[in-house]
Amino acid sequence: MIGEEPSKIRANEADERAFIVRALTALDVSQSDARDVADVLVAADLRGVESHGIARLDTFYCRRIEAGVVAARPQYTVLRESPTQIALDAGNGLGHPAGIHAMRAAIAKAEQTGIGLATLRNSNHFGIGAYYAMMALDRGMIGLAMTNSTHLAVPTFGRQKTQGTNPIAVAIPAADGPPYVLDMATTAVTFGRLEVSDRKSKELKPGWAVDADGRETRDPRIAMTTGALLPLGGYGTENGGHKGYGLGALVEILCGVLSGGPFGTDLGLDERGLHGGTVGNFFGAFRVDAIRDLPLFGRDLDRQLGLLRAGRTSPGVERVLVAGDPEREHTERYRSEGVPIDPKVWETIDALADRLGIAKLDRFVVEPV
Repeated sequence: MIGEEPSKIRANEADERAFIVRALTALDVSQSDARDVADVLVAADLRGVESHGIARLDTFYCRRIEAGVVAARPQYTVLRESPTQIALDAGNGLGHPAGIHAMRAAIAKAEQTGIGLATLRNSNHFGIGAYYAMMALDRGMIGLAMTNSTHLAVPTFGRQKTQGTNPIAVAIPAADGPPYVLDMATTAVTFGRLEVSDRKSKELKPGWAVDADGRETRDPRIAMTTGALLPLGGYGTENGGHKGYGLGALVEILCGVLSGGPFGTDLGLDERGLHGGTVGNFFGAFRVDAIRDLPLFGRDLDRQLGLLRAGRTSPGVERVLVAGDPEREHTERYRSEGVPIDPKVWETIDALADRLGIAKLDRFVVEPV
C-alpha cells in the first residue's frame, strides 16, 4: 500500500531477507526457493507495497506449508511446449519460485524467437506482479505478468464474488531514464489494502468495497468478511467500473481458463484461509529489438515519459508521476533508511519466530525528520 506514513520501526533489508529464508527453510523449503520468496517479499516492502511484503509471510506461506496444503518441495511439470510458448504445472508449490521459473522460461524463449509466453497452473499467491515483469528489463525486453486470485470482488452490478483482484503488471525498458513499470489490481484496491486499513483503523474510501447486500461500505472489517471488493472504477458504469470488471475477466481467462487451472467459482476461497494450488499465472516477454532498434526505442520512451512528468499539474499538486515512480523512490529511500514494518506485523513475525524456534528479526527506530 503506497501513500501511507511509513512506520518508524524499521529493519535492515539484508536482515529481513535472511529472516524470511530462516523461516521458510525451517519448514523444509529449499534454500533456493526460500531466497526467491525473500527477494519478492523484500522487493514489495522496499517499493512501499507493504500489503504484499513480509506481512504475508506467516498467514499466506508458512501456515499453509505447516498445514500441508502447500508443498514445501514441489515438482514442476511441463505440460506443453512450443518454440514460443510453454505451459507449466507448479506442483502446488510456493508461487514466488514457480513464477520466477515460468518467467525465466518465457524470457529464454523470447531470446530465441522474439517472444515468449508461459502459463502456470496449480500455483499459489506470488506477491507483487512487478517483480516478474521487471525480470525482463535487463534483457532489453518488455515483461508482462498476471495472476488470478481467490475471489474477492463482485462484477459490475453483481452481488456474488466471482473474480479476484487479478492484477496486471507490465515493465518496459527505457534508455537513460527509469523504466515504465505498471503494477495494478483490476479491483479498485487490493485485499491487502483492506487489511492495512483495518490494522490502522482507517475507513475505506468510496468506491472500494460493498457489503453483503451490494451496498457500498466504508468499514474494512465488513468488506473483508461478508462484503467484497469493487472493480477498478467503482460501483456501476458511470465511473468506469465495467472497465475494471472487463480487465479482471481478461486476467481470469488467461490465467485460469488458458492455463487449464481453476477459474470461476472454483476459486471462491477465503483469502486468508488454509488452502493451496488454486492460482494460475500468465507471463510474457517481448524482445524490443525484434521490432525496432533498442537504443532508439529507449530514447523515445525516455522522451515520452519525460513529457508526462513535465506536464502542468492540478492546483495544489507538486508534480505529475509516471507508473513506477513512487515505488522506485520508496526503494531508494528505504534502502538508505531501513524497511518500515507496521507494529502489528512485527507482532506476527515475532510470534512466527517463536513458533518455529528461529532467531527474531532485528529492528531499529527511525524518527521522522
